[in-house]
Parts: sequence; C-alpha cells; structure tokens
Amino acid sequence: IALAAYFDLGLLGIISAGVIGSIFNFSYLFYSTRKIIKIHWAFDFDIWKETLQKSWPIAVSIAFNLVYLKTDTIIMSLYHSPSDVGLYGASFRFLEILIMIPTMFMGLILPLLSNYWSSKNFIEFKKIFESAFDVIIIIAIPLAIGTLFLAKPIIILVAGKEFAPATPILKIIIFATAIVFVGIFYGHTIVAIEKQKKMIWAYATTAILSLTAYLIFIPKYSYYGAAWATVFAESLIAIICAWMVIKTTKIFPDFLIILKVFLASGIMAIILYFIKKQSLFISLPSSIAVYFFALYILKGIPKNLLKEIIKIK
Repeated sequence: IALAAYFDLGLLGIISAGVIGSIFNFSYLFYSTRKIIKIHWAFDFDIWKETLQKSWPIAVSIAFNLVYLKTDTIIMSLYHSPSDVGLYGASFRFLEILIMIPTMFMGLILPLLSNYWSSKNFIEFKKIFESAFDVIIIIAIPLAIGTLFLAKPIIILVAGKEFAPATPILKIIIFATAIVFVGIFYGHTIVAIEKQKKMIWAYATTAILSLTAYLIFIPKYSYYGAAWATVFAESLIAIICAWMVIKTTKIFPDFLIILKVFLASGIMAIILYFIKKQSLFISLPSSIAVYFFALYILKGIPKNLLKEIIKIK
C-alpha cells in the first residue's frame, strides 16, 4: 500500500495492494495452520444451517446499523455544500477508525464470553465480563475528555490546516465515539448470550429514529445537527443493548471503576489545560502518562484479563 501511494497509482492501485496483502496474509495463515491441523474441503449442511440460524439476526442488525452510521453523510450532501460535507467527513473518520479498537478487543473476548456462557460457568463469565467492561471504560472516557483539549492539533495533524474548522464537530463526534465503545462491548455480549434475534427491533427502531433526526436537524443545523443526531443514535442503541445484557445476566456496570476513570481523566484534563498549547507530540504522551499513573494510584487497572486471554487453549 505504501508503494502504491509512493508511485501515485491511484485508488485502484491502493485497493489492489490491499487485496494482494490480504492474499499473502491468508496464504501464510492457512499454511501455518496446516502444520497444526489438516484442513480439507468439506460440506456439512447441518453446520451451515446452525451458522445461518445464529448469524442472520446479526446480518440484519448490521444492515440497520449502517442506516444510522452512513446516511447522515448522504443527507448532508443533499442539503449542504461539499466543504461542509468534507468537514463533517473528516471528523466522522475519527469515529470510524477509533471504533476498530473495541471491535478488535471484543473479538478476542467474545470466544471467552460465549464459552463460559454456553457452559453455564457464570462465575468466570462475570469475571471476564467485568474486566472487559473496565478496559472499555478505561479507554473510552479519557479519549473523549482528552480530545476536548487536543481536537484542533489532532485534526490539523491528520487532515491538514484547511480542516481546522472541523474542530468543534470533532468535539461532538468524540462523545459519540466513546458511546460506541460501550455499545460495541454490550453488542458483542448480546451475541455471547445468544440474544441477537431479540435485538433486531432495537436496531430497526434506532435506524428509524436516527434517520428521522437526520432529516429534521441536518437541513437546519448542518454538521452540528448530524453530529448530535449521531450521539443520540449511538446512545440509544448502547442503552438498549446494556439493558438487554443486564436483564439477562443480572450483571450491573461497576460504577466504582467509572468513578476512578473520571477522577483520573479529571487529573489528566487539569494537566492538559496548562500544556494544551504545547506541541501535540508533547501534550498527547504527557497526558496519557499522567492519566495511567493517576489510574494506577487509584487502583483502577484490571490485572487478570490479559492473563485470561493468553491462557486460552
């Protein structure tokens, strides 16, 4: 991909490089796996049936999710100038990139949660669930608070000075991002406890309400309307997913860790207030170091989750 960009091969060159990279990645993994277990082509329609029965609700939910995740930009383009769409798109891109963090993390945790839930080992399920929740909160809250102080230098660094007017948009979108972190956590847990079919109505309702909000607020308030409508949509689905998980598992959020994270983030915010005009390469690592040191002092860092992931057989 770097070579395709260097030789200016255009969009098709970038995409082709990505495809080639994926082929090499798959080939290496397939070859390495065959050293451990022999894999052969086979048709097992019972497995097909079971897989489709469990996965179709997820597919439908993703379709509704795309409605409230993507239609805001489309509606923006119908009512406002390309420059407005560009400013909003630059800010929203942060959300799209950052949510890969909880997605990959919960991809590691989901097998553990599914295994313990299906085997009715609720003690271990609760332990992993609570530790994973701690990790999500530890990342999401300071991410939102820190970006309030560093939004402008971050967006200039990533997108360029011409996108500096997108700073106030990013300050709104980052709250939606933090909420998405929590939504992804509970959304994956929904799959682990096999309640995905019962959640279709929630994603459909969120899609309808968010689309309505976009049509009402975007024409009048432009990217601010789109950003706040996104916060609303992500908050709604996160709350519903959390409600379903709590109702099923009887596990409530650990408000103590939330309090500790807010306290540590507050200390970080005080430091950022005084050093925010420094270079981003100074203010960002300094604020991160202060946050984790404060969280360590407050005993808010989970210690057993990484060990649990590593010991998977």
